[in-house]
Amino acid sequence: MKFQAVIWLVLALLLAGCQPQFEELARNDDSGAWFSGLQGDNELRLGELNLRPVTSDYRLSFPKDHGAHPDYGLEWWYLTANLNSDKGHNLALQWTLFRTKVSNRDNEWDDGQLWFAHLAMEVDGKHHALERWARGGSGQAGGVPEPFSAWLDDWQLASVGQEFLPLALTANSELGNLSLTLSDSPIVLHGKQGFSQKTPNPENASHYYSLPHLRAQGRWREPDTGRELAISGQAWIDREWSSGLMDSKYQGWDWLSLHLDDGRALMLFRMRGQPDYYSGSLISADGQVTQLDKAAVDWQITKRVNLDGSDYPVGWGLSLPEHNLTGEIRTLSDDQRNQLRFAYWEGPVTATGTLSGEGFIEMTGY
Repeated sequence: MKFQAVIWLVLALLLAGCQPQFEELARNDDSGAWFSGLQGDNELRLGELNLRPVTSDYRLSFPKDHGAHPDYGLEWWYLTANLNSDKGHNLALQWTLFRTKVSNRDNEWDDGQLWFAHLAMEVDGKHHALERWARGGSGQAGGVPEPFSAWLDDWQLASVGQEFLPLALTANSELGNLSLTLSDSPIVLHGKQGFSQKTPNPENASHYYSLPHLRAQGRWREPDTGRELAISGQAWIDREWSSGLMDSKYQGWDWLSLHLDDGRALMLFRMRGQPDYYSGSLISADGQVTQLDKAAVDWQITKRVNLDGSDYPVGWGLSLPEHNLTGEIRTLSDDQRNQLRFAYWEGPVTATGTLSGEGFIEMTGY
């Protein structure tokens, strides 16, 4: 579940004039309407940008919904992976491609879409993150359903053949050369047939599905030594698109994914407000989903760190009593911030107890 940081990141890019290619977008009043809409003014957002609302009667269809949805305000293809190398390294990976509609333009140079991608790697407790941007309409970035491909420049997640799976991720950068093959996961719909409500107001929702049980294997060439390592482990892909993700009365969110040692997977999302709003999925090995709400979850912060004047949770106690699951969750390091245009937390975690396993935590608004 992602993510309030995107909103602030887009705003910074559009309004601060950080780079010449965004200066024209920064002068576009429609971008301000889009931002206001994500903060709760749905009528303004939908009217000014002609966005399609998220509705509960939409039925996800594949392969169509693997591709881009340009009529919606915000969208992402999001991959996390907990990996190990043949040389004993712990390596955690996040790769995300974002698309957002920022204007009503539609020409060969500018189709009104802004694309940006994040690549983060944590190797043996050291965290690094990069980002790239592209204007829509140039072919520099995109997402097509069949054969599936989502890309920005040479960072690409794409089907290996005509079928959707297996997928191949390629991402070469100053963090090293990375190639990863992903296979063998069912597609899981969250919420009600893929309609995932984010607050008590059903207008704050996304269409949301995942591939939570991916097997990952590939190669990583270390940037400093040039040594090529074999890597393998577990991965998770999230797909979401929305035109009204959040309400301004919430401060941010915590999103947790876990691969449990017993073969199940857990997704849990908490929008922090008064009161917090919870949503989650407990997923069997074959992809059967049990929905979770606040009544089913006891999620408490047990440890924090202070970084640059802000407190971040790094330890939690989590219990799902109805499912006999309980344990402690801990980040692998005490600073997993992606310090990009806007800093947000994204990093690997481990879980003990009957929740024993590994996964990722994302946190915004701290």
